[in-house]
Amino acid sequence: MMKPQVETDSTYRRLQRFFAEFAFGYEALGRFLLDLVPTSPPYLAVLDRTEWHFGQTPVNVLMIGIAQNGIAFPVAWSVLDHGGGSGADEHTDLLEQFLQIVDPEHIRALVADREFTGAGFLKGLKKREIPFVIRLRKDRRIGPPSNERSSREWSLPARMFARTCAPEQAAHLNGLKGLGGAESVDSQVVTKRLEDGSFLILAGRQVSPDSMMTLYRKRWEIETLFAALKSRGFGLEETHITRPDRIRKLLGMLALTYSWTRIIGIDREAREGPPRECANGYPEKSLFLLWTGSSPGAYGQLASDARRTAPVYSGPYRSTLVFVV
Repeated sequence: MMKPQVETDSTYRRLQRFFAEFAFGYEALGRFLLDLVPTSPPYLAVLDRTEWHFGQTPVNVLMIGIAQNGIAFPVAWSVLDHGGGSGADEHTDLLEQFLQIVDPEHIRALVADREFTGAGFLKGLKKREIPFVIRLRKDRRIGPPSNERSSREWSLPARMFARTCAPEQAAHLNGLKGLGGAESVDSQVVTKRLEDGSFLILAGRQVSPDSMMTLYRKRWEIETLFAALKSRGFGLEETHITRPDRIRKLLGMLALTYSWTRIIGIDREAREGPPRECANGYPEKSLFLLWTGSSPGAYGQLASDARRTAPVYSGPYRSTLVFVV
C-alpha cells in the first residue's frame, strides 16, 4: 500500500506563492479602510516608520494612519527596499498615496517624529495646505522667517531656544521661524524641557501653538498600532516574507483584518462595557485582547454568526484573525 505523499513545502513558501499570484488595489483598499474608521473628518493623521529583521534582511515599513481613541487605523503604507532611515522622497510618495484616499481638506493635522522634517517633505505639506505638527531634532537650526533678509545671516540650534525652559515648562517662540535656512518652511515653534532634561521641540503650521503639544501626543497611537500588528497582536514580525512587494500585500491583509476586528470589538465594548479592572487599577485584559478574542481559549467571543464572520487561528495561543466572508 502506497503511503500518502508528504507535503514538503512549508507554510511560509505557500504564503509566498500566494502573495506573488494576486494583485492588490491599494487605493480601493485604503478607501475601504477609511470607511471603517469610526470617526468623521477632519482626521488626525499620524506618520511613522517601523523596522525589523529576518536574519540579516531588513523589513522597513512607512505607514500613515488615522488616530482614534488611543490606537491608529492603518490607511496607507509603503515598504522600503533598504534598512535604516527613510528620505523626503519616500515620505512624499507615501503622502501622495494617502492623499488619493483622504482629501487634504479633511486633515486636521499630520503628526510625525523627527525623521520626517526634510525640506522637500515640509514644502509638499505647505503646497497642499496640510496642517502639521512635527518634532525637530535638537540640533535643527532655527532662525528668522525665510522672507527676511537676516535669515541668511544667523540661525541657532533648536536646543538653544529650549534650554531657557525649566523642567516640564513649555514656551512658544514668537512669530514664524525658518527651519534650517531659506530653503525650508516657516513654522510656529514650541519648545519644552522634559523631566529628564531632554528637549521636546515641535514645528507646526496652520495649527494653534497652544494645541501642538496635545496633538503631538497622538503620535503614539501609531506606535500602539505597530505593537498590535507585531509582537503584541498579529505577530507580523514572525513572517519569513522579506520582499517589499509581498510584505506590502501582507500588510494589506492585516490592515483589513485589524480594522474589522477592532470595530467588532468596539461594538462589543459598547454592549458589554470595558474590561473589568483588577485591584491594581489596570484592566483585566487590554482592549486589543478584547477586540481580538479576549484571551487564549476564549475562541467563541469574537463575533457572532449574525455578523457573518468566522475566527481563524494561526496557533492554539495566537491572536485571533477575522476574515470577512
